[in-house]
Amino acid sequence: MSDPEKDYKYNILRLHDQKHPTAVAEHNSSLSAKGWNYKAEGLEATANSGTPILCASCHKSNALPGTGVDDIKPLTQALHSKHADVTDPDTGLTLNNSTNRNACYTCHPGATTQCLRGAMGNAKNPDGTSKMQCQSCHGVMSAVGSSSREGWFDEPNCQSCHQNGERYTEAVTDMLTGTLRASLDNRFATNPDTPMTGKSLYRYSTGHGNMQCSACHGSTHAIYPSAKAEDNIQSIQAQGHAGTIGECTACHTTVPFTSNKGPHGMHTVGQAWVDGHGDIAEDGGASSCTACHGSDYKGAPLSKTMSARTFTTEWGTKTFSAGHMVSCYDCHDGPNGD
Repeated sequence: MSDPEKDYKYNILRLHDQKHPTAVAEHNSSLSAKGWNYKAEGLEATANSGTPILCASCHKSNALPGTGVDDIKPLTQALHSKHADVTDPDTGLTLNNSTNRNACYTCHPGATTQCLRGAMGNAKNPDGTSKMQCQSCHGVMSAVGSSSREGWFDEPNCQSCHQNGERYTEAVTDMLTGTLRASLDNRFATNPDTPMTGKSLYRYSTGHGNMQCSACHGSTHAIYPSAKAEDNIQSIQAQGHAGTIGECTACHTTVPFTSNKGPHGMHTVGQAWVDGHGDIAEDGGASSCTACHGSDYKGAPLSKTMSARTFTTEWGTKTFSAGHMVSCYDCHDGPNGD
């Protein structure tokens, strides 16, 4: 061989033939029934005969409906369970014992592509280390390769971290099993039974105006704002800055005034809300504000301004920098103050 791009692929086929020398012969009738012309001698012989090798021909992948042979492990189970006990020569740890994304980046797009590049992947601890890793949402490698898991369908969802006014940094309560945190409310939840009964996936869910969640938040591993400039183009063009598309004017030429009909039960954003929210708070009570502004009404991550804002109030002009956690105390003496 003289083509490095082909060499490593052939090495994979040879290794599979060495470890499973009778695999093709034992399942050739099933492969033939699906229209595949595999050679009984093995995968390398099949490739050399001109038939391309697709792992999902034998190992079912839910990303490719209709693939796989019934008595062979699904692709995600076969790969993740097999490699969980492999030792990373750089760390001396098995991939299952690794606590950071490098274990996943060994195979998944990583060092250059930076697959986990969105807001969650970019979150940092005070010492500069990453606050969230792949395992924070998916659990360790053996959990991803569990025989009880359906690849591409049993995935973490928004409400595992975003619930009850809190924003957790781990979706799983047990790394070893990949068990997701139970949801206490559905304000930020993905749609139930989507795309099928018993599953609830972000990439298929819709919300405000029946729009895909990703239309405002970005794709799963590139949640706005992303570390890659290309990912942020849509949000910048829509509202003038990178991040979740949360400016009402991004879609509404005339912004409707509402206390709870915006995305996730939000109120209108802007001067109109500053002018009109007092009566709503007095008539309906301020308890509904706690989901975003905190139980003490002193601001919380969900009440952060997405861009710098200046408002006219009874107490003069108020200017907030981007990221300010808006609270009742910015203008009033608490939720019950004047």
